[in-house]
Amino acid sequence: MVLIALESSTRSPSVAALVDGNLLESVINGDRPHASDLLPCLSQLLDSCGQSAEDITAVAVGIGPGSYTGLRVGIATAQGVARAARAELIGIPSGEALAFAELSPGEQGDLLIDARGGALYHARFERTTDGVVTLIPPRIVPAESFQELLEEATVVFLDEALKSSDASFGTQRVIVGRAPKACSLLELARPRLEEGCATSLSSVLPLYLRPFEGRVRKR
Repeated sequence: MVLIALESSTRSPSVAALVDGNLLESVINGDRPHASDLLPCLSQLLDSCGQSAEDITAVAVGIGPGSYTGLRVGIATAQGVARAARAELIGIPSGEALAFAELSPGEQGDLLIDARGGALYHARFERTTDGVVTLIPPRIVPAESFQELLEEATVVFLDEALKSSDASFGTQRVIVGRAPKACSLLELARPRLEEGCATSLSSVLPLYLRPFEGRVRKR
């Protein structure tokens, strides 16, 4: 069994592979890491353990919320790999991977990300013994609700933009700028795939939460 995962919702994309019980991960570093580097990085990871794309049995991919471009590229890559290998595919919200890696069993964590335009992405998760439960699904909230949500949280995941805000921090544990990783996606995907939670290729979509707003360049 060769299970792979792709995570590209942030500026730190990563890939991971679970081969015969051995977990391998590669984070795409450099001055300008990009989701388009996922496929060559995956190829190198598989080569290192003597596997090829044809050996892949299942693919997990982070669906966001996060970078619009990163999510589009990452999900398209996952769909292409799954189609070519005739593998199963499962999409998992990227915040679940972050909560799985950073929280202890029984802890709850709130994800707060600057969505720009006077809005925030918010979600609340609880870490269980071997997984994550979503208490509040990813959603868009007004930026004015930041302080109230902060005061409700026991653990809070923030991006750099919100950490530098004028908000008042209390006794909550604050985790700043941590990116979800592909290896955590794998840990979450494995039991779900065993339970038959794989989906059709076309049903795995980016978790945008609001319409994409393109920019028009001035001439």
